[in-house]
Amino acid sequence: MIAERKRSYPQEEGEVRLFFEDEAIFGRISKISGCWCAAGTRPSIPQQMVREHRTVFGAVEPLTGELFYMIEAPKRKPPPKKMGRPKKGVRKKKPKPEAKGEKSRSMNVFMQKLADAYPKDRIVLVCDNAWWHKSRYTKTPEKTTLAFIPPYTPEMNPIEQIWRELRTVGFANKYYKTIQEVEDAIHLTISALTKETIMSITQRNWIMNAVKSNAS
Repeated sequence: MIAERKRSYPQEEGEVRLFFEDEAIFGRISKISGCWCAAGTRPSIPQQMVREHRTVFGAVEPLTGELFYMIEAPKRKPPPKKMGRPKKGVRKKKPKPEAKGEKSRSMNVFMQKLADAYPKDRIVLVCDNAWWHKSRYTKTPEKTTLAFIPPYTPEMNPIEQIWRELRTVGFANKYYKTIQEVEDAIHLTISALTKETIMSITQRNWIMNAVKSNAS
């Protein structure tokens, strides 16, 4: 069962598109995995543990193989914390409201860009239950409906297979010297995915049966 945030729309020209959305982090922490090599040799793979990353928002439409994504803009680094114990009677400053809803605002930007990419269509965007998908800061575009898979069921979200493909092809046993190289790898790996590949790894019986039953 998929929980849905309901919204009524006037009848307009266009299709109803079913997208599945999620976020993933790609960075400069190397991931070592098995690989092919010549018999009798041992491959040498450089490693690093640099805590630099980018968050990718993505939405996939299994029916057509359409994949839409956005790399979240880098966040400002907070000022360094002052050393030593806080003075007595001094209260800690509460985070500003805009800081609290930062993740939801990034989600809003992504949803608006997705809606702009399909201006004539209505979009049903299926997400997990992350708080930024349903907080008071989350604002859905006019022709977008949010729906939610049950809690703790990532296996129901087919875009997880997209992230796995990107990590396997673009990041396993790879070493990136800068965060810009990470962004370039994201773009190149996604651009290499064909619609046929996307459909083959995201189409599931229950999704296709649901789409066909609604179309008939």
